[in-house]
Amino acid sequence: MNRQTIVKAYDELYSQGWIYSKQSKGTFVSEKLPEIKASRFTEKDEEEKRNCCTGFNFRINSMIHEPAVPNRHIPGFHDGPDTRLIPAALISRTYKSVMSRKSNHPLFSYVEVEGRPALRKAISNHLNETAGLQTCEDHILVTRGTQMGLYLLSQVLIEKGDTVISSYLSYRYADLLFEHAGAKLLRVNVDEEGLDVDEIEKICKRKKIRAIYVTPHHHYPTTVTLSAERRMKLLQLAEQFKFIIIEDDYDYDYHFDSSPILPLASADRKAMVVYIGSFSKTLSPAMRTGYISAPANLIKELSKLRQIIDGQGDPITEQVLAELINEGELRRHIKKTLKIYHERRDFVCGMLKELLSDVIEFKIPDGGLSIWAKFDRKIKLPEVSDALFKKGFILPKGLLHNIGAGKKLNSTRMGFGFMNTKESAKAIHLMQDIIKKI
Repeated sequence: MNRQTIVKAYDELYSQGWIYSKQSKGTFVSEKLPEIKASRFTEKDEEEKRNCCTGFNFRINSMIHEPAVPNRHIPGFHDGPDTRLIPAALISRTYKSVMSRKSNHPLFSYVEVEGRPALRKAISNHLNETAGLQTCEDHILVTRGTQMGLYLLSQVLIEKGDTVISSYLSYRYADLLFEHAGAKLLRVNVDEEGLDVDEIEKICKRKKIRAIYVTPHHHYPTTVTLSAERRMKLLQLAEQFKFIIIEDDYDYDYHFDSSPILPLASADRKAMVVYIGSFSKTLSPAMRTGYISAPANLIKELSKLRQIIDGQGDPITEQVLAELINEGELRRHIKKTLKIYHERRDFVCGMLKELLSDVIEFKIPDGGLSIWAKFDRKIKLPEVSDALFKKGFILPKGLLHNIGAGKKLNSTRMGFGFMNTKESAKAIHLMQDIIKKI
């Protein structure tokens, strides 16, 4: 071997403490090393087992068996936006502009845990103008999406043993967060007018309720809108029985047939509503930016917890979003995509009625990006989903919705926004062929 190779090897061993040198005597193995028995290389299967499993025990999460696999690289009836519609060139130029300005160099360091003041102010103005809220930047906490917002709220507002009301059909991952915080879930029914508020009143008269989780604009997963009468009564009950309303307005920006009904938070005069939203449906889930709107004292407490789990958000992206909002680009994008999604909704609903009305029951949603599809009992939805997957398309099996309902619903949310009309037509024709053969 080359002498330099030997020298480098010795230098490496010396720097890591494996050897030491004595002047005029030589180089020796370190005397401080513990005595260990030499072992042979393991067989391949033993090595793989060692790499897959820890040598120690840890707490197993019994609520979730496997992490979700989104499969968004495969077209299908995904519940979410078509990322091909993202104004990528505009966002790229804005990123470049933000990062090239010397005045923005502080963004590359540690910044405010509550989020960039520019974005908090922009979100506040946006909510005040479009959703009828009355906020300022001190009422806004920027998060990495709705899920982080729900986690922070569940940890700050909920104590072990508290009772939280959710619906029989609800957003499963919100329910899991409340249960993870130690809450006991009580479920109430949802009908054509939304959450059964009279049932909530009966519960409140016999039991102390800490909070209620609600998606009033388009109930998740059924897409029904909470009626105006029930909205006002729910606010009155919150004031009377002192429970918190956690309002998840996950798709407020997309409403097709009329002006959207304003959020509960817009009519809240006793500060009983905490309002959460995100830009995941409007722009992209990958931008990971959401927000909580609440009174300043709660925002301050939420920020303390946020500092422990995630010292700050993404200040570069936050500045980019602030500029997109302030320059009107977000509104222009919403207006453009609203027209596209409206056309896709009508196309998908029209094809389903024409080809599959005998086996699929649904109501045309007035907003959002999905329909709530009820399959005939003789059609096994998971089997249709598996068969369609083999053909290259995704159809959600709807199994998560069964958990809250406590029974097999044979229903699912079919997203109409993720695919263009050509892709949707192909998927629906394939689904028709599959159903005929079952």
